[in-house]
Amino acid sequence: MTRILEKILIIGVLACLGLLSLWLQFGIIEDQPVTFNSEPRHDPDYYIENFTAVGMDAQGQRRYVLEAERMVHYPDDDTALLDNPHVVEYDNQAAPRHTYAESGWVSSNGNEILLTGNVRVIQGQDQQGSGGIMTTEKMRIMLDRSKGKNESN
Repeated sequence: MTRILEKILIIGVLACLGLLSLWLQFGIIEDQPVTFNSEPRHDPDYYIENFTAVGMDAQGQRRYVLEAERMVHYPDDDTALLDNPHVVEYDNQAAPRHTYAESGWVSSNGNEILLTGNVRVIQGQDQQGSGGIMTTEKMRIMLDRSKGKNESN
């Protein structure tokens, strides 16, 4: 008689454990639905060390050279950040203008550069002997001269 009670007790304990595991599987631990955030994130998709870009006009003449220690591109707004940029602007009537800064931002169309942090502009001497050095904290360079002029704050 005790043997039968032991078997019934073991079967009951195993049944309770089986029911408990089914309850845990389907009752408590539910799969969380996977949700995707459709909002664009401002994460970079690539970066370039020792970046250099050269802009040419329709006749193949250099208009500018943009160099930076590092360029980080952001695909959500198609802009780029620059570390220690150096911009050289060429003009047929004047000596090249060199602009240095601690950081920079390039617009999505590539025509606008915003330089910030200890901006230094060095204008070489031209035939008239004019040239000089200017410093500021922020400077906007419009590379497409038909759309605007350089501005500094």
